[in-house]
Amino acid sequence: MVQLLIYAALLHPVHETVSEIEWNEKSHRLEVALRLDVLDEQWLRRQLGTNAKVDDWAIRYLQKTFRVAPLPEKGQPDPTRYHWIGRDAEGSHAWWYFEIEPLDRSRPKSIQQRMLFEKEDNFVNRILVLGQVPRRSLVLTIGRPRADLDQSKASLQPAVRPAN
Repeated sequence: MVQLLIYAALLHPVHETVSEIEWNEKSHRLEVALRLDVLDEQWLRRQLGTNAKVDDWAIRYLQKTFRVAPLPEKGQPDPTRYHWIGRDAEGSHAWWYFEIEPLDRSRPKSIQQRMLFEKEDNFVNRILVLGQVPRRSLVLTIGRPRADLDQSKASLQPAVRPAN
C-alpha cells in the first residue's frame, strides 16, 4: 500500500509556491515571504537567460507575476514599487523575501499570482494571509490567478487579541 502511494505521488508531482503575506501599517508595504522549489528557481533562471544573482532578476520577474495592482500599460508608470529583502535556502526550497509598496500607500484590495504558469499549467500558488484571526488561505491557479483580499473586513487587518 505504501509503495502504491509513493508511486502515485511520483506520477502526480505537486507544483506549487507558498507565500505568506502581511500588510505593514507603518511602512505601508505588503511584506511577502515566498517559498518555491529550488528546481523551479533554477528553471526560472534558465528561462530568463541569466547567470546573475537571484536578487538581480527575481524582482523583475515578480513585478510581472506577483501583483497587487494591474500591470501598467506600456509607457505608463507602475503604481507599485518592489523591494528585495533577501533569499534563504531551506533544503529543496528557496525562500524569497520582498515587499510591495503601493505608491498611493493604500492597503491592497486584491492579489494576483501568476508565477510559473509558463512552466506548468497545473501550477498552484498558495497564499497565507497573516495578521488576522482566523488566518485565511488563498489558492491561485491558472484558471483563477487573482483573488480579492477584502472578501472579509478582517483581510490584512492587524490581528485583534482579546484582553486578558
